[in-house]
Formats: sequence, C-alpha cells, structure tokens
Amino acid sequence: MVLDYREYALFDYEHTTNKTDKFRLGDVVLKDNTEIGVIIQVHGNEEYRTDMFGNCCDVEIRLATNKEIKTFRKELISNCI
Repeated sequence: MVLDYREYALFDYEHTTNKTDKFRLGDVVLKDNTEIGVIIQVHGNEEYRTDMFGNCCDVEIRLATNKEIKTFRKELISNCI
C-alpha cells in the first residue's frame, strides 16, 4: 500500500534517495510486529523517517501487509492511492 505521504508529514522534509533504498515515500511499513508507519522522508543509505516512530533503517522495518494495516492502523486503508 502506498499513501500520499504529505498527509502524514508535519514538515516539508528534504529527501535524498539512493538506488539501494528499499522503500519509497508513502510506503506503509511495520516495525516490531505492531507499529505501522508511513514513510515521510528518505534520508538515503537505507535510512527513513516515518510518521509514527521516527527515524529507522531498513533492517528495522518491512512493508506492512493489508491484514497488519487493518489490525494496527485501519484508518490508513481509506487513504490508499
């Protein structure tokens, strides 16, 4: 699921992307098997900022499944692109 990340960002963040980055702006990711966040900034070098749990790196997160989104943050379902 991909969302309009601007709806979840408090600021207009600078973005730096690399070819090695696994995630992109608006991706919905899961951390610690219960926290759902929207990628709102890409720092490059596999580092990201989410709307719910701040900065993280690619080894801490993965794409969330629709079931996980419905379970932990169902309000995102209605905002998908």
